[in-house]
Amino acid sequence: MMNSKIIGLTIILLLTILTLSANMANPFGPHSITAQLVPASKAKVLRERIDIQLVRDTLDYDYQSQFNIEYTIHAEENMDFPLVFLALNLDGLENVTVNQKEVKSSPLDPSNTKFSFLRVKDGYYEINYGNQEWERINLDHAFYFTAKLHKGQNSIKVQYRAFMGFDRRDILTKYKIEYLLFPSRYWSSFGPIDLYLHLDNKMKAYTNDLGRPEKQTDSLIHWILSSPGKQASFNIEVGEKISFPAKALLWIHPEVLALIGSILLLYLHIRYIHKKYKTGRYRYALLVGNLIVPASFYGFCWFWTSLANYLVNGIFEHNARGYILLVILTLPLIYIVYDLALFVVDRSIMAKFQRQRTK
Repeated sequence: MMNSKIIGLTIILLLTILTLSANMANPFGPHSITAQLVPASKAKVLRERIDIQLVRDTLDYDYQSQFNIEYTIHAEENMDFPLVFLALNLDGLENVTVNQKEVKSSPLDPSNTKFSFLRVKDGYYEINYGNQEWERINLDHAFYFTAKLHKGQNSIKVQYRAFMGFDRRDILTKYKIEYLLFPSRYWSSFGPIDLYLHLDNKMKAYTNDLGRPEKQTDSLIHWILSSPGKQASFNIEVGEKISFPAKALLWIHPEVLALIGSILLLYLHIRYIHKKYKTGRYRYALLVGNLIVPASFYGFCWFWTSLANYLVNGIFEHNARGYILLVILTLPLIYIVYDLALFVVDRSIMAKFQRQRTK
């Protein structure tokens, strides 16, 4: 009987955890879909090299990704080769060079008739790759330039810096790097991509969808993408290195530790109610428990989250947006449900001992 009541109250606490997912505002930071060259005519990309370095912004201290991209292109003859550079949340295009000569880029203008590969559909801009397929783009982060290629092997380099996506709710901030790969299937031929992620002693790569790297050290990870056109993009998640206690705390999750603490208090609450009728002591067990236990989950959650935040970021505080408002809105309901449930438990235990005395 008592075990079933404990299980029922545990379910109530589990439902409380679900309410933590509510938020009053968009929790996500800007997300960066990095640049790619889109061909406007036929040519062969023999190889592509991407070097990504992580740099700290001096104003807001968030990390950004510094991209250095080089395409080795084979042209069958001398040609003026129109190219489009695509990006999202680009912080700054630093330069574009063709065969070691810097070239000027210009924004795409839908009213310009030379951009016949650009159209507006359903309020969105789309770009055509020389066939029946159209791809949606962000016009504000698309740049056009013409590469003068000579017959044989050519080099096109693009250097830029971009914002990285992150979730503000995370204690450990993990920055997301995403790079477009789908344009590679529109070239007549596209060779392998050498991807180099440069890291300092503070950062590490947590997840990626690139598979096993060719080489990995504390400061460099090297992948080779032999068939880049098979996937639309690649994703890498990077963040700062943390201590073992912080890893353990985040692995268990502060909410789980808070739930364990609240379940323990629930057990003690019911146990002291039982002792109240068995020994005649702890006459205020029901009242004291009804005041403490309903709020305990949020209290434990605040403590463990703040501790994890301290171990990771050096600040002892709960930084979840909307947390206080969430407590204000949900805690009164939790008090009502919990107090009613424990009142039933209290009456049930009292009736049990009265039956025992009458025998």
